[in-house]
Amino acid sequence: MATANAWLQKQRKSDLVDIAGSVGMSSFKNLNKPELETAVEQYLRDNQTSLQSEPKVAPFYAGVDPASPVRHNAGPAEQPTKKRRQTIKAREEIDEPNSLVTKASKALATTTPARAKSLITKGPPISPSVLANKIEASTTSLRQTLSTRISATGLPSTLSHRLTTLRASLSSVTSIELLTLAIEAFGLRHEILPLRYLTTIPAVPALGTGPFAIKIPDLFALLTLAFWGPFTLWAITSIFLPLLGAYFINLKGSSGYDAVSYNATKALVAWVVYIRDGVSGESKAVVERGLYGGATGMLVGAGVGGLAAFYDAVLNR
Repeated sequence: MATANAWLQKQRKSDLVDIAGSVGMSSFKNLNKPELETAVEQYLRDNQTSLQSEPKVAPFYAGVDPASPVRHNAGPAEQPTKKRRQTIKAREEIDEPNSLVTKASKALATTTPARAKSLITKGPPISPSVLANKIEASTTSLRQTLSTRISATGLPSTLSHRLTTLRASLSSVTSIELLTLAIEAFGLRHEILPLRYLTTIPAVPALGTGPFAIKIPDLFALLTLAFWGPFTLWAITSIFLPLLGAYFINLKGSSGYDAVSYNATKALVAWVVYIRDGVSGESKAVVERGLYGGATGMLVGAGVGGLAAFYDAVLNR
């Protein structure tokens, strides 16, 4: 049942179905491709007068010979054998995947290169739970690796030991008293031991830094009364008299100094000397200007030290 028209042979089955529908054919959906070629050719020859002006089938009429008829089924001698039917069926199965590949190629050709690449490489979407598990596994692995390498250096144990030692040293009443005195002495230093200009570090444009002036304490001030007068008054009122009171008024009843008595004596001396003007002169004014908060700052320091000493005494009873 072969057809003599080459144009119809080149058409895919889907194109033949489209042509048959457009020219008004009926009862062609169950035909295979060779049968559909023959039926379409026969229909186009029978209706040449009305269809030859149709653009869709114009190539057919351009290459057809009107004098050559379509070969029909001549009888049992022209019936295809079982082997021929199997060949036709196999040809249809080959043609249909080829048509799908051709359509996919056309779709990729009409898209941009980036879009075509995304169509090829795009895979199934990853669920949020799977993504979260992957991130958590990577984070855990990185944390374990870093922990192993840091532990191998011995740094954590050394740092932990030093921090523990520092904490034990600072967690005492004596450390609190020394810290209070250090703050008072640092504030007083601005008044009795001023800074003097030494030199200037030039600017470094590559680092984006400007000129930096270096200043150091004026050590020649140690030879003047302007230094020793305020310093002596502060040392007597903040160190020596409180220590004297802590030694003779020892509420703990043991050897050494009583921290509660030390802070109580310090607060009492500061109130008498600085607040009640028990001492007058330039040295008193310098000490009040230098200390953070003046006489009130001394009272606050004595109060903090006394509270810490009282708390420590309660814990150790």
